[in-house]
Amino acid sequence: MTDWNKVLDSLLEDSPDEPLITSRAHDTLGLPKLKKWEKGMVYAEWTYDERMGNSRGEVYGGFYAALGDTLSALAAMTVLKPDEIVKTTDLRVSYFRPMKEGVVHATAVVINRSRTTVHVEVDFKNLDDKLLAKAYATHQAVKPE
Repeated sequence: MTDWNKVLDSLLEDSPDEPLITSRAHDTLGLPKLKKWEKGMVYAEWTYDERMGNSRGEVYGGFYAALGDTLSALAAMTVLKPDEIVKTTDLRVSYFRPMKEGVVHATAVVINRSRTTVHVEVDFKNLDDKLLAKAYATHQAVKPE
């Protein structure tokens, strides 16, 4: 049984504790730690890193997808039972405007939790509160094998 509150607290930017879950992909991509979380929502900030840029120097779309997958799963964890885990079953990303510098504000919100499914939307905004991209994720809530 997992205490998802403790897991999420360990992923906060100001947590003195080691993260209770880790991912090599997360570390390789330099995905941010959480700034805050509450039931049904997580929030993180990411400062543009040119290593995550495309040939035009803009944030690579696949990076938004990776960040959206991670943050949506973490948001889903806020509504899980202790004996459940999440598995991504669908992820879509819509892109609205390019970003070449600055900070991306990412907010993932659970929009529906059914018996076995968690739907999450992730908004990526710039400092002017303009929508850069939006991820839509569906996660299956299952018992670990």
